[in-house]
Amino acid sequence: MAEGGEGEDEIQFLRTDDEVVLQCVACIQKENRKFCLAAEGLGNRLCSLEPTSEAKYVPPDLCICTFVLEQSLSVRALQEMLAKSGQNSEGVNTRPGPM
Repeated sequence: MAEGGEGEDEIQFLRTDDEVVLQCVACIQKENRKFCLAAEGLGNRLCSLEPTSEAKYVPPDLCICTFVLEQSLSVRALQEMLAKSGQNSEGVNTRPGPM
């Protein structure tokens, strides 16, 4: 990852062919757990969360958690894209069946 300038306004860029791992922390039953986004398959990928909290005892399969970028973008743009997609998924109706 290339970095420009110093200070709070520094811009960080991810370049084409950089490899990234997307990780999040979720509070499950009052315990913070870490997960990485994982994908397997070609074409329509099957996505899942790979637990990484217990990495000391059960190493995660990071080869399915690594994504290669097809175009360069700033880290801030990536964060905004992920935040927007997260907000869109919150509005999805998950009620089972018709009422």
